[in-house]
Amino acid sequence: MHHLLLLPLLTCAPVEPSQQDSCAQVPVAFREHIRQVTSDTTGRFFNDYPTPLPLTCELLDLLYAEQRDDSVRYHIEHVHQRYGDARAGAAFSYIARHNHFHLAMVLATHWNPDTRIEAIRAVFEYRRIRPMVCATKEHYAQLERQDRAAVRYFIRVLEKTPRSLVGGENVVIHGVYMGDVVRVLDLFTGQTHNTTGDMRMTFDMPEGRMQQALEDWRHWLEQ
Repeated sequence: MHHLLLLPLLTCAPVEPSQQDSCAQVPVAFREHIRQVTSDTTGRFFNDYPTPLPLTCELLDLLYAEQRDDSVRYHIEHVHQRYGDARAGAAFSYIARHNHFHLAMVLATHWNPDTRIEAIRAVFEYRRIRPMVCATKEHYAQLERQDRAAVRYFIRVLEKTPRSLVGGENVVIHGVYMGDVVRVLDLFTGQTHNTTGDMRMTFDMPEGRMQQALEDWRHWLEQ
């Protein structure tokens, strides 16, 4: 965080929205709705996995404007468990057709760990193909805001989520999830942080290397 005395020297740096400011712009009812549609309302499933980190206020702020679109609002609503589609097939089809960042980020907080992994890979694909997108200067500014919000979110995921689990299949699935978070952060920031294991199936990143990666990603945000 920049010291106040340095602010006059940093007028060219991008101004980042505070979480407090973003939260104030998002209705509490909308925040609660997103929490409900992405949660296991029965409390019976996947209790051996860490609880997914909810969307940050700045991502909810971006999503709130986007959900005015009827199709987006429909797919958000149908993520809810009562519709019986734990893998959110229709939503992922929509994401693939429209390369839809916001809906993919919603699903990255889904109660089903397999769905979370698929969502992170959809966010990866969104960023991977974006160099082919032509946009106005204003649109690029919006895309940059999305990028930075995503990077901040996934950094928080790595900070708040246990790196490993004890168990059977859940260990492998969680390792895939954590490895995908590292890969998506590297893609957004143009960096490379390899683990010592097979990143496709296991997650083995020593603590020192993880801390260096987090520092590198935070430095990208400061640029």
